[in-house]
Amino acid sequence: MDKIISEQLIKKMRLGWNLGNTLDAPAGETSWGNPVTTREMIKKIHSLGFETLRVPVSWHRHLDEDLNIASEWLDRVNEIVDYAYDDGMYCILNIHHDDARFQPTAEGFEGGSQYIKAVWGQLCGRFEDYDERLIFEAMNEPRIIRSRYEWHLDFSEKVCLDALEYINRYNQIFVDTVRSTRKNNISRFLMTPSYAAAPHHAFIPAFRPANDPADRLVISVHSYSPIELSLMPNPAVTEFTPQGEKELSDIFERLNRCFVKKGLPVVIGEMGMQDKNNPDDRRRWAEYFVSEARKNGMPVVWWDNGGRDFRLFDRRSLEVYESSKCVLEGLLAGLK
Repeated sequence: MDKIISEQLIKKMRLGWNLGNTLDAPAGETSWGNPVTTREMIKKIHSLGFETLRVPVSWHRHLDEDLNIASEWLDRVNEIVDYAYDDGMYCILNIHHDDARFQPTAEGFEGGSQYIKAVWGQLCGRFEDYDERLIFEAMNEPRIIRSRYEWHLDFSEKVCLDALEYINRYNQIFVDTVRSTRKNNISRFLMTPSYAAAPHHAFIPAFRPANDPADRLVISVHSYSPIELSLMPNPAVTEFTPQGEKELSDIFERLNRCFVKKGLPVVIGEMGMQDKNNPDDRRRWAEYFVSEARKNGMPVVWWDNGGRDFRLFDRRSLEVYESSKCVLEGLLAGLK
């Protein structure tokens, strides 16, 4: 990869915000309780200091039997992408809650391959004139859903090792599909995840970055560490401790060593910490997370689902929630 170009991209992406539980809600944009997305909403997000918008999208309920995307749905996705793109932001577009359509198993691989080719082939046609500020992300947290290995693999089990290989193949199919199309798609930055987008699944030798002739591949991972504090609903764990700091530092340093130093950029496409009525710890966690990620050459994207757990921005009033101002302060402080 052209190291200067990739480093410039990562530096400019800085800090991002997820339009969560919206276009990724399978039954439609407002079906999970969030309001209709507006241009004013995205402009306000940009003005708060977020340079990147991640747009998670579920496609499977908007496809016909031949995997053609409904024109109305594609137009609406395009409209929201434009809200960010026209305002000068970077935008990440993905396939989100379509996990059942590309299971990383022997039984699911053929159908999954067709699905990825069909959806991304159409998206490439729609967005071929958009420049490098539009980034494609292959899949969100690909995994063997509804299995005991969904989130934690057992490397002594063949089905788990096979899952890693199928995800490698899906990522390669995604890259090949995009690169086989026209115009700006031949050099667009492409994000590819590890199993479940987990950092510890990216570190193992069985995860192989795809071969990209354009040399503009990005590794996509998510981190809600330390998990008992940030993700799990355990109300007793509310303090961001030195042990938690070390856990985060180890993750970022290892991602840097395994990928960034080798010329492969990394984006933390989802991160967040639940509100447990612990504003001081949330602020410290947010600042530390962004600062350590930035030190190791990685932008981060806050997961905002609009619900109480991770909400930051009130999409109706267009203001930051009072209880989450501590988080925004921490995120911005981590950029300094």
